[in-house]
Amino acid sequence: MIVILEAISGPIIGRRIEVHGGAIVRVGRTGKADYAIAEDGYLSGLHFAVECDGSQCRIRDLGSSNGTFVNGARISEQVVREGDSVVAGGSTFRIHVDELPSITGVGLPRLGALAAPIAVAAQTLAGAGHLLGWNTGYTPAETALLATLYGPGEQVFAILDTSRDSRIRAFLESSGEKHTSLDSSAQPLAFLVALPAESRLVHVLIKDGWGQGWGCYVTSKADLEHVRAHFAKFVTLRASSGEALTFRFWDPRLIRALVPAMSPQEAADFLGPCERIVVEAEEGKPGLPVMALEFLRSERGLRQQTVVVG
Repeated sequence: MIVILEAISGPIIGRRIEVHGGAIVRVGRTGKADYAIAEDGYLSGLHFAVECDGSQCRIRDLGSSNGTFVNGARISEQVVREGDSVVAGGSTFRIHVDELPSITGVGLPRLGALAAPIAVAAQTLAGAGHLLGWNTGYTPAETALLATLYGPGEQVFAILDTSRDSRIRAFLESSGEKHTSLDSSAQPLAFLVALPAESRLVHVLIKDGWGQGWGCYVTSKADLEHVRAHFAKFVTLRASSGEALTFRFWDPRLIRALVPAMSPQEAADFLGPCERIVVEAEEGKPGLPVMALEFLRSERGLRQQTVVVG
């Protein structure tokens, strides 16, 4: 059983908090919380807890100043169900209950509803996360995504669009990771950043950025400067008239549309020193798993693989 609190209004609108069976997640404004929402000044440091015992989900107020409300009624403790609303501070959440098993390997029943080819990491995801040093703050779905990104012998880079979220540049500066702009303008369109698996920035990008169209991920054995030099060539293209056109090739929507149509030579030219590109898949219908698209270099061009990540 997985219970999801989807923020439908407030400072973190669109973000999702996942609580798995047997878990308790405390939500609040400060680092004392298991899930901190520093952007919401109306939350208490520890505001409410979400408790999921595998058969039902319970919301418990933690002595907050402004109260916790379920379907408009102030509560101290309340069992919640699919579609219920929870208001805490300046944020409103919608409850979603997933009774299906989480994806931890190959051949689970949940995959049967999908028509597209599916590739799922064969190893137990929790074990993979432990071996790679990922902390326990990741859900099984997020661990699956990390297992897709971090292959042996490859460095992972993200190309991030600064127009997608005003916080991206601040995240980069505070992370301490090596990064550089892809263009030389005063207000860069996108940044390329190296992402060691243990980086705090990885946590931010997976938790906040995945599914929000922030950009794409590439893997390479080359260093940051070589990868930057390659992709910088694609930022500005020339029309037949000679007009300069900005090409936001890092946009997941463009990659999903253009890359599968490339010839083998075009694919090789586009990848350059990179081995793989990973982007979020198009948002599916409610009830279907979340997927990522992985484009891998092969002799016949780029091979597309669909990966279940949630």
